[in-house]
Amino acid sequence: MLEVLETSDETDTDECICSVENLRFCLSPTDIKASTAELMYRTTLPSAEQEETLVELKDDVRGIRFTFGIDSQMYHFILRNWQNVVFTHPLFELYRQWADSEEVKSNCMVADASEKHLNLIVFANGNLVLANRFEVNDTESTIYHMMNCWTQSGLDVLDDKLYLQTDVADIRQEIGKYIKQCES
Repeated sequence: MLEVLETSDETDTDECICSVENLRFCLSPTDIKASTAELMYRTTLPSAEQEETLVELKDDVRGIRFTFGIDSQMYHFILRNWQNVVFTHPLFELYRQWADSEEVKSNCMVADASEKHLNLIVFANGNLVLANRFEVNDTESTIYHMMNCWTQSGLDVLDDKLYLQTDVADIRQEIGKYIKQCES
């Protein structure tokens, strides 16, 4: 499991934002008990390499709970060394960035691609349909995951939109061959 921690104190409060880059996460509805959400996480992702502490992020407006794990030793180390720690996840932050936008009221995919990771979120008429995070090692694997999720979600290459956030020029150029409405 890959964990990269970034802290930022650029907020107007004394919070320490800790972003955990992790491929192990689970989405569930907020109207179920936290213990049921934990059971869903542990059943879906049973083979943690080390003891994990689970972190829950919620969007109560839309009823979505985002659960992810962080190495317990790392979790406690962070809490011992920084005050007012707020844990987050890049995929959840991407979701929060787009969930209230006008763009997602129609069918669309939002992709945040770097040289090592791809975060994908698909919305249909304002509702979350799919959220996933992939490790990628080249443009081809990034395009493969984007197109596979696009197809599985039932998006149309002519009518639906892709909102792409990336600094990798090859990805922008290649995906334009397949999806006609791509905005960066």
